[in-house]
Amino acid sequence: MKVKLFGMLKTMIPDGKDLEVAFSEGDQVKDLVHTIRREYPQVGELLEKKKVLVSVNQEIVHWDTVLNTADEVALLPPFAGGSGDVEAQQKGQSDGC
Repeated sequence: MKVKLFGMLKTMIPDGKDLEVAFSEGDQVKDLVHTIRREYPQVGELLEKKKVLVSVNQEIVHWDTVLNTADEVALLPPFAGGSGDVEAQQKGQSDGC
């Protein structure tokens, strides 16, 4: 099964490529996590500490979710964005800046 990686996770994998993980029809997300932990311990550790979310078909899922061969799986690390000062940005826009 192909597992897409984003952000810092790409830097933790040789060549920064998506993962190819052994998978059996009917496996749960937790089975996938255990396989990843064996093959890529750094990524697996983040998953088990719940520092990385698992998305299946573009929805965040629980570990008991059953996987199918057609599923699109992605690992989503923590991320942040924006400057944080929304009030100052809004004032700047209303001032014509």
